[in-house]
Amino acid sequence: MAKVFRNYKIIAVEKQLERQSKIPKEWLLPSDRYRGVTNLMQVPPTCGILSDTECHITSDFDATALLEKLKDGVWSAEQVTVAFCKRAAIAHQLTNCLTEIFFDKAIERARTLDRERQQNPQKPLRPLHGLPISLKDSFQVAGYDTSTGLACFVNEPADEDSGTAAMLLELGAVLYCKTNLPQTIMTGDSDNNVFGRTLNPRNTALTAGGSTGGEGALLALRGSVLGVGTDIGGSIRIPSLCNSLYGFRPSVGLVPHGGVRDLTTPGTDGVRSSAGPMATSLRDVALFLKTTMQAGTWRYDSTVISVPWVNLEPKRKLRIGLVLDDGIYTPSPPVRRGLEKAADLLRANENIELIPLVLPNVKDHYIDLIKYWTLLGSENYLELFARTGEPEVPSVKAIGINTFPGTDLRGFFALNVRRQEAARNYLKLFRDNAIDAILMPPAQHTAVPLDKWTTASYTGLWNYLDYPAVVIPVDTVCESDVADEPSNAKYGEEDARMYSLYTGPEDYKDAPICVQLVGYRYADEALANAAALVDSIVNP
Repeated sequence: MAKVFRNYKIIAVEKQLERQSKIPKEWLLPSDRYRGVTNLMQVPPTCGILSDTECHITSDFDATALLEKLKDGVWSAEQVTVAFCKRAAIAHQLTNCLTEIFFDKAIERARTLDRERQQNPQKPLRPLHGLPISLKDSFQVAGYDTSTGLACFVNEPADEDSGTAAMLLELGAVLYCKTNLPQTIMTGDSDNNVFGRTLNPRNTALTAGGSTGGEGALLALRGSVLGVGTDIGGSIRIPSLCNSLYGFRPSVGLVPHGGVRDLTTPGTDGVRSSAGPMATSLRDVALFLKTTMQAGTWRYDSTVISVPWVNLEPKRKLRIGLVLDDGIYTPSPPVRRGLEKAADLLRANENIELIPLVLPNVKDHYIDLIKYWTLLGSENYLELFARTGEPEVPSVKAIGINTFPGTDLRGFFALNVRRQEAARNYLKLFRDNAIDAILMPPAQHTAVPLDKWTTASYTGLWNYLDYPAVVIPVDTVCESDVADEPSNAKYGEEDARMYSLYTGPEDYKDAPICVQLVGYRYADEALANAAALVDSIVNP
């Protein structure tokens, strides 16, 4: 019998009430205390809900350091888990970043881990023992919805854990919440008709990014220090840029992706989504990758590429290709300054050689990337919306993803041929220039006003080619980043329209500036090593 769907508005009200009921009353903020505050970063440590110890645990350590404290018995798994559950609850009330909340289950698991340790004190601890890790909503967690911001998938709890969730649990982690994303999972604004919009805690007038934007806001407020997202066009890197985080898009299949709900047309195995970490430090990104790649990922997902972590010796000297723009969009003044700042620091280091590069045919490749996303045109998305009468949210309407025509089988074959040619050309680019990585912006702009993020060519190119890429924070918008004339945009009318979004430092106060470092396919460990050297130079 076919499922009968109710109207999305009724479903959304019920779902939000259920979510609210999962936050203990003693963790609730006064409803109007922070109304009108545009930078929320100092609220969690000052709101009075966290004890001094909980504030210390959540504020002063990255995941790597927390694991050492847990290993040494400074704090119990329960203490650390309760602290992050409380801080996640605060972050959610400020930014609307959570979808599924399972604090009670997480605290009980932490207690179990503590009991196991007490009963078997000689037994080696698991690699992620007691570490709270947050997940994007699209990862299945048994017993909870994987609604992905669509009303038609609400009240359909998962029967089993996704591959990544199962792996993390076996590695000793504690899962405690899932985070918000956009309708369609394809925009730079994490807004949908079920849960509403996630706000950027650094500047609530700007987007928190997408599609892993809930994760970005949660990590920015340190309701988590290590989270897992997915990326098919920039969905890890864009919210990392918006929230001043480290975000790593691994090569496809490196991290288990089975049990992740994607909303691209089922069965269209063209450009695939990649799962990867977002964190408050680069060494936590490496920690996640190393632990995952040593975990026997084939046991969790039939589609993984089991590339081992081999403790590759880091190169002492790097040749890095420097790309100033993608040939489609001109970087805004703060983005140019951030890239120049990073490049100047790297040039001054004897271990770095920068090689000017121009990326070939980015516009053609980006058009083909969108065709891969919309092989059936709008049919897949609109059918899902129609089940409960959902309208498009503004950010989905703005990107126009439901206006693209579909592609027939012959067109799909032609896409594959062009992609193979692009892969050959970019391999040649790497080899002819003998480069270890490419340094470039992750976008032509910083975080932008709500519903204005409409392109992803700077990140999407690397999904198209399946190259690993990592975002590294370098600065924030400052008073000297004055707006200039749209006529400074080099690539035409659409470029000028996008360029004019930047209206000056007052409107973009506290917006992060980041760079993107790109490596070669399945050389993810080498890229992590290169990023560590780059980060040590640009963020000494």
